[in-house]
Amino acid sequence: MLLDFQPSLRAQGQAITVKTDLGVELVNALMVQLSPEFIKDSVADPHLFRSTRLMRESYTHFAPFRTHVAVRRTQWLADKIGTGVYLLPLFYQGFPRPRRHTPISTPLLEAIHANPDSAVRIADAYMRLVGRFYQDSHFAQFQRANQAVYEVAISEVKRNLPSPTFIPTMERYYGAQKAAYCIIVNPFFKSQWGMAWEVAGANGPVATQIAAPFGEQLRVRGNLLKAGFDNAEEVRNLSVHEFGHTFVNTLTAQPAFAAGIKAQSALFQPIPGHGQYSDWETSFNEHLVRAGEVRLALALGRSDVSEKLRVDYAAWMYLPFFEQQLRRYEADRQRYPTLESFLPDLISALPTLNR
Repeated sequence: MLLDFQPSLRAQGQAITVKTDLGVELVNALMVQLSPEFIKDSVADPHLFRSTRLMRESYTHFAPFRTHVAVRRTQWLADKIGTGVYLLPLFYQGFPRPRRHTPISTPLLEAIHANPDSAVRIADAYMRLVGRFYQDSHFAQFQRANQAVYEVAISEVKRNLPSPTFIPTMERYYGAQKAAYCIIVNPFFKSQWGMAWEVAGANGPVATQIAAPFGEQLRVRGNLLKAGFDNAEEVRNLSVHEFGHTFVNTLTAQPAFAAGIKAQSALFQPIPGHGQYSDWETSFNEHLVRAGEVRLALALGRSDVSEKLRVDYAAWMYLPFFEQQLRRYEADRQRYPTLESFLPDLISALPTLNR
């Protein structure tokens, strides 16, 4: 089945840029030092053992700096914003002397401190500590020694990018556009992890995804042969999901929508096996993005992927409701040219979940 919906805007059809990011790499090295239990588990689990080899290398390499002030501050900040700490470098450039090149998103600032000015000062001070870690740990040497890792990771993602119809289809579906799309490879972190955020760019919003490996990493005689990104299905599925968040989360964070979503917090139920989603607002976003994945798979002509996603997401108890709502959206794109225009109706339907 191939969905047919009226395009509400002209899709730009730009390519997805694939690259590394020094700030993200630095924060990752700090976060890895805070993951001893996962490192231990990764040795015992056969899949994790094969797919997190580079994370263990990073953990060992930077072990002498485990008590560095930047590691301690990373723990303090992660206690406030979780893996959102990975997003902070996206607003800075010029490491090891970072400077903000674009304003930090309001949701991140609110999670750091109730006072926006204080939150900015905390973020700036943290980034300076990250820059100090770069110098103290001789991170440039680590980068040079692992240049092949970054090259292989980028090459694997590039040759597995979604088809050229992916971005135009996604933009038509959500009724919005981005100025650019970017995937930042993060080969030295745990497998099956990713996140995305919209960052203001010079020409408009940039959808930025940070992607960790999801397959086997392999070195032979010191040479990296596999970086863990060589899987077209995984790259496509992660892109649909993570880029989907840049369309959904930017809307649900708006006060006009956030209040209506929060009013239905009693609907929150823990998702089995997904304890990291511990509040209703996050659960709402995840349900909507996952329902969007199911519908976009159909729009891309992949009914097989759509059915598999329904099975994979069986634990998400409200998924049928959200998919039903998106069917309403698809059926009347003249009335609802964008997801933003449909969101009030979706939110107003939430109380029916109690019946």
